[in-house]
Amino acid sequence: MNLSDIFKTQIDLDRAIWENVVEEEKENHHIKATIALIVELSEFANEVKAFKYWKKDKHINRTLMLEEFADGIHFLTSFANDFQIDPEIQLIFQDHNFCLQLAYTYICFTKLLNDYTKQNVIEAYGAYLALGALVDITYDDILKAYRNKNQINYQRIKDNY
Repeated sequence: MNLSDIFKTQIDLDRAIWENVVEEEKENHHIKATIALIVELSEFANEVKAFKYWKKDKHINRTLMLEEFADGIHFLTSFANDFQIDPEIQLIFQDHNFCLQLAYTYICFTKLLNDYTKQNVIEAYGAYLALGALVDITYDDILKAYRNKNQINYQRIKDNY
């Protein structure tokens, strides 16, 4: 999946964000951002509801699901840009069962806490895109949701969020 437009757009957003970050908040940045990424993965999973074996109504609010997915794309793209990763990201399926792919994606994301490398970012990104594909998230969905969230993020910067 070619995410060139997203990769370019994220560079500008990251610059705008960093202009407003105080120096002491920059310490351990990749750890904080990885924790945020894991939280976003959890929020996405919460919208999909596949792991909620106890729940009868598993209707997915597609708009909220895509918004949460886009949040993860923002963080992963920042990481990818740190390593100048090629924006042609291959989907990496460990499994075609959503819950098992979700578990694999968590493993990939937590690996970034201790081993923040180009290869691990590529694997995490590919696992996340594959997870999205399992709930029929398309390239167009990703692009639209990313752009919508990008506008919200710029408004948050303007509002000193």
